[in-house]
Amino acid sequence: MLDDEIKKEIEKFDGLIDEEAARLLAMERMGEIELIKVGELKEGKGSFYAKIESLWAGEKMAKAVVGDETGHCLLNFWHQNVDVARGLREGEVIKVVNAWIKEGKCGIEANVGKFGMVEKVNREIETRMEFGIKEGIFNLKGTIQRIYPTEVYLGEREYFVRKIVVDLMEVYLLNERAKDMQNFNEGDEVLLLWLCKKNGRIYANELSKILRSTDWKSRKGNEKEQP
Repeated sequence: MLDDEIKKEIEKFDGLIDEEAARLLAMERMGEIELIKVGELKEGKGSFYAKIESLWAGEKMAKAVVGDETGHCLLNFWHQNVDVARGLREGEVIKVVNAWIKEGKCGIEANVGKFGMVEKVNREIETRMEFGIKEGIFNLKGTIQRIYPTEVYLGEREYFVRKIVVDLMEVYLLNERAKDMQNFNEGDEVLLLWLCKKNGRIYANELSKILRSTDWKSRKGNEKEQP
């Protein structure tokens, strides 16, 4: 029976996966692979359920912030899974099988490539929102005290950076997030979601979100705050 399921998986991926990868996928579908919690992910291989909190898709790869009740992580989509990501929406729950887990610049990252699988599932997951600087992906909230002019950097790729100060913390907004500041003023109370700290600086990138506190109150669920 397992051999038949392996053949089905290989055919499903048009021969793009080898027998070992197909075996893992078949075993998962047969309930023989344990799916763990996001907060339990460690370097190596991992399979898990998660809710999509933020999603971005480019030409050659896609990425998302995903999580469950135990925590959040970055999920990178590669190969055939990029097309899968384009069909997903924020708020949906997915099953990730045979992901490569590693420690990245923004904490634990799950990478799902040609030997892995992502699919939407009919499942409910409640996530917790924590505020405060920590290792990996984190969120902040406070009052915008200063908005600096946007700086443009030219090179192989043009990009924009805009610095803001929120409750004495400097945050560097990249590209679209820099443009978002057109809708905000100094003195506004905001929430900065899905930030990452690199080389001592806090950054907001394409996966980050900037919300007014008043907008957040209408959409927040189970929230847990950190000092």
